[in-house]
Amino acid sequence: MARRTDTSCLAVAVKGYLLLMMWSFVGSTLALPVTVVDLMASQDPPLHLRGFGQHAVVYSAPVVAAAGVAAYMSRTRRGPWRDFLVRTAVVLVLSQVAVLWAGARFDSPDWNSRVLAPGAAAGLTAFLCRRAMRWWENGGLNDGRRRPAAGEIWHALVPFRESEGELPHYCVVMRAGFRHVEVLQITSQDKDSRDDHIRISNDGWDFNSGKDHWVETGLPPRRVPYEKFTKTRPQGPCPKQAWRRLRASRLTPVASGSPTLWTRITQYLG
Repeated sequence: MARRTDTSCLAVAVKGYLLLMMWSFVGSTLALPVTVVDLMASQDPPLHLRGFGQHAVVYSAPVVAAAGVAAYMSRTRRGPWRDFLVRTAVVLVLSQVAVLWAGARFDSPDWNSRVLAPGAAAGLTAFLCRRAMRWWENGGLNDGRRRPAAGEIWHALVPFRESEGELPHYCVVMRAGFRHVEVLQITSQDKDSRDDHIRISNDGWDFNSGKDHWVETGLPPRRVPYEKFTKTRPQGPCPKQAWRRLRASRLTPVASGSPTLWTRITQYLG
């Protein structure tokens, strides 16, 4: 068995220290509205936030911190904006609940002690949110199979459009739901003469075939349940140029009028 060297131990210690400092900073930023107001109220005479500028700085800081954690939570940065906003809201709400709980639970006459508890609670909550998100993406409740994410190319049994059955194909994941994902099928058949397909390069995902590939764009994405994916890991990321074109095409079908919240939830749950 290989013995861990002093250098590797030092590297682990430094990494752990930096992570602790990072999450402590995140926690203190998330708790800023409570701690700043508490500090100002403890002055003699008591101070108060004045003007739009001071309120904006103090109360926008947790939002920025929550957004940073949300961006850091997912392994991919190519998902829809609504997913990012949902993650930001979850981190923000849960961290503020933790701040309020810690503030009420650990009341102390010393201001430094009162600041430490809410900041630590908020930082721990944000860290657990990130861990939960990574656990989910890496196969939580999915038999350990990593969940496909938007912007990735996977191999799956893609259903036919006009008949029963399915065939194995590479596909681009456009959106991930609770029980299924929406994909666009990739084909190696020449589609240069058709407007409903775009050429996709092999960069980053096809290292062996040497064939040209095209992605269908003229029809809405197809739904593929998670159990229909034939591999536990993606083939690779969708090339950036093709992904930008696919995102710009706004392929997700929209019913007449704006979809209701219940419609969005049922579409997500599949």
